[in-house]
Amino acid sequence: MAGGGGSGPQVAGTAVASPGLALAPPLLPRIRVEPGLRAGEQPVPPRLGSSQDSSSSHRSPRSPRGVAGGGGATGAGAVHRHPSVATTAMGAALVVATGGGFVLGLRSIRPLRRVGAGSAPKRLRRWRRVVCGSGGAAVPTVERVEEEIGAVNASPPDANEATGDDIVQFDSAVYFAEEEEGSMSLDVIRMGTMKGTIKVDYHTEDGSAKAGQRYESVSGTLVFAPGEVFKTIKIPLITLNKWDTTLEFKIILTNPKQCELGRYLYLSRVKVIGPLFFPSTRYSEGMTQYGSTSEGFQKAGISGLDLFLEYCKLNLTVPGIKEKSIGILIIDQLNNFYFLLTTYIVQYAADGVLSVTDPQQLQQLPIPGQKEETLILLAVLYLLPFAVLNLLDVWKAQQKVAEESRAALQKSIFRKYLNFDEISRSGVSSSDLGLSMISDADDIVSSGYMNVFELFKQLGKLLVSLFFIGQENPDTLPPTVLVAAAIAVFIALNYEKSAELREEVSERQARIVDVAQEASGKISLIGDYRVRPLMEDTLAVRIEALNEASVPVSTTQVSNDYFPSWLSNLLVAGYIAFGGVAVLEGTVQIGTFLATVGIFKGISDTFKDIFTASLELSKAIGPIVKLTELLNKKTNLRAQKKINRRRRAVTKEERSPENLARLRKLSGQRFGTDAIPIRLENLTFSYPNDPPKVKNVSVEVPQGSLVAVCGPRRGGKSTLIKLLGQVLDPSSGEIFMPSYLRILHVSASPIILEGSIWRNLTIGSINYWRDPEFESMRAIRICQRLGLSSRFMTILKTTRERFLAGEDDDQDPESRNWRNFLSISDVMLVHLARAFIYNPEILVMNRPTSQLPEQLANEVFGLLREFVDNRGIELDPSSAEKRRPRTAFISFARAGGVLNSDVVWVVEKSTIRVAAKEEVSAILVA
Repeated sequence: MAGGGGSGPQVAGTAVASPGLALAPPLLPRIRVEPGLRAGEQPVPPRLGSSQDSSSSHRSPRSPRGVAGGGGATGAGAVHRHPSVATTAMGAALVVATGGGFVLGLRSIRPLRRVGAGSAPKRLRRWRRVVCGSGGAAVPTVERVEEEIGAVNASPPDANEATGDDIVQFDSAVYFAEEEEGSMSLDVIRMGTMKGTIKVDYHTEDGSAKAGQRYESVSGTLVFAPGEVFKTIKIPLITLNKWDTTLEFKIILTNPKQCELGRYLYLSRVKVIGPLFFPSTRYSEGMTQYGSTSEGFQKAGISGLDLFLEYCKLNLTVPGIKEKSIGILIIDQLNNFYFLLTTYIVQYAADGVLSVTDPQQLQQLPIPGQKEETLILLAVLYLLPFAVLNLLDVWKAQQKVAEESRAALQKSIFRKYLNFDEISRSGVSSSDLGLSMISDADDIVSSGYMNVFELFKQLGKLLVSLFFIGQENPDTLPPTVLVAAAIAVFIALNYEKSAELREEVSERQARIVDVAQEASGKISLIGDYRVRPLMEDTLAVRIEALNEASVPVSTTQVSNDYFPSWLSNLLVAGYIAFGGVAVLEGTVQIGTFLATVGIFKGISDTFKDIFTASLELSKAIGPIVKLTELLNKKTNLRAQKKINRRRRAVTKEERSPENLARLRKLSGQRFGTDAIPIRLENLTFSYPNDPPKVKNVSVEVPQGSLVAVCGPRRGGKSTLIKLLGQVLDPSSGEIFMPSYLRILHVSASPIILEGSIWRNLTIGSINYWRDPEFESMRAIRICQRLGLSSRFMTILKTTRERFLAGEDDDQDPESRNWRNFLSISDVMLVHLARAFIYNPEILVMNRPTSQLPEQLANEVFGLLREFVDNRGIELDPSSAEKRRPRTAFISFARAGGVLNSDVVWVVEKSTIRVAAKEEVSAILVA
């Protein structure tokens, strides 16, 4: 039995009303009185593109298909009638069910909130007594009905009769702050009677922003005195004076006393916006003046090496990287000192031990008179430091400096991309994003940052080698320095060219990835039009271009490898020829000669390693320039911050105690805050270099409305939908929606994520779940009512327990491949189910039924109606007035959707006008 409250048969009573009779919204929401009906006439069901009355789509979740509110009648347009139906002279009629069900207006396609007999508000019970008398049989006079209805509408509900305690929640789902502001203030608002003292605890919780690094953790208790409508929490922010992506943390309300928490906004997020320019603010003036592009960098005199050095400084600020980097540098230099130590040990073994014959000199050995024991000691001194260095190098390899640096960079790229505005995002292809995260980030870290350690290591080795030569064989120092200078000049001359050649190879690799991604994502189109050979030819051309670009890189690499080797080998050969003469003449000992040859050979290798490391580092120059362009693209964060703060400020003004009292009295609603209208004020928007899509538009609509957005093709419907859904920001003017209302934009093109069914359906909404058992069953019921396939529903039900347990449902092949068997309609229905499960206060949809057949489209119309009227789908109607009103802005592709709406906005010629539903022609919903 519908209504879930009464028992026994339904008894229909009648009521009469005069034209223009006002009914209090909480009492009888959405009742429509149809004039012109005569006694005994059946009303004509409204047309929704089919012969079925959409009321069947609005049935109670617990009612069988086709039963309108549990009264027993079935079929299209079925209406419960009672023999005592009376009509006024004006010809208006209403049918009021009294057995614990609901009130149903004739011809109405809007479901009324079901109210159980035991839980019905007193005003509704009084209405029932007026209409039907104590026994449900008497029919009152017209005057008596109008008198009682007027009494009901004359005064707001008695605050002492509220069905529950006051509600406390945050005034916004997301807050925005810039770190240089030093702190973030956010408000906790109170809704309800405002009587009595209430308390609630709060605390912060880490997200990508960590307490002590980005903000200071806070916690405490808020105490609302009687009449207080908001309290402010202040959170200190930590200014780091370095670039970082936008990081966020959570703030949570808990332990309410004498009140209850909002269903969703007991939890909110704070986004901390960092400095504008990557990798630092050092070149901000040049980037501001000339733009953050490769051409702009050239005009500003900013080289790729400049950007790389700034990145290295930035990377040292990543937690733990600085300390580990210093450790690696020290270990590398210890290796160089070991090289110097072993050189001296070899020299001493030859000149100071093996060649000694004088007894007096033998007594001066470390172990006097014992050559063999002294050699053993030297061998121990040779090996022992090596063992220590081995352990230190193992420690160095375990520090994950490259891995952590690369991860920090990849996370930054991804976070930044997620916050791009629509124009910036449209300029970055998926292949560019993928290569930036995988290839460019790796080149910057592995070839760049980690190669700096190698460069310092080899430079240190060169210095200790020059020290040995200067101490033991100073005559060879000038040619050695000359060779080092020649190699440095060669590096300087060939560095830019090598970097450009490598970057050209990287660009052509990206174009190959583009072809592969396009073929993968559009394989059905390629097959349907039989253009596989064309795609293969395209790939072959790009592979050939890559090969052509790779040859100069390989050739240059060979030349680069041999040049330092030639110079160092000439140095060794020259010393053998001329230094050997000094040995023959007795001016240089054999040990010193051999040690110097070893040093020269080491210097040869060092020169080659320095040159190789320098060229390897050039692999990072192109990527760092590309990444600087990417990470400095425009985001919508600062625009969103401005809009968010403006909405919060206006909301605070609208929610003054005096205004709330006035709104409660005027609207008759328990929460005056629910009567604050949604307004477009002098709204203007235009795309770059285009005329305005909307210009100086001002219009408003009450919360709890289903608004149909119509208009001719290319008239601006989609643009308005994106503006309402916060995808686009106004060029001027504003869209005011109370800041505590969550807004969800649902695109016309369905999107399915990688992962499980449940991950797709609950993304975003699961963050707010406090009763996973109820919420998951609600998700199943919504999918069932949308008409998703039985196969889909089977997988959804069988994987629910694993999902709630936090287990991966990819163990079963069918569950893993669930996306493969979805029809086009199913894909769209999953897209819509996700939105209904999320249950935003403001739902913005673009052409939600354009890919659905007529029957499924009507089901969606019905669910949209329930979403608005019941303040959510598959939620308890008896608690509806505790929930915030649901408002929907829908760009319909069918006339049936427009007929199902409350308000019609027609977008044309850069304006928005409110139209009657009857005016809307097929061309306006095309």
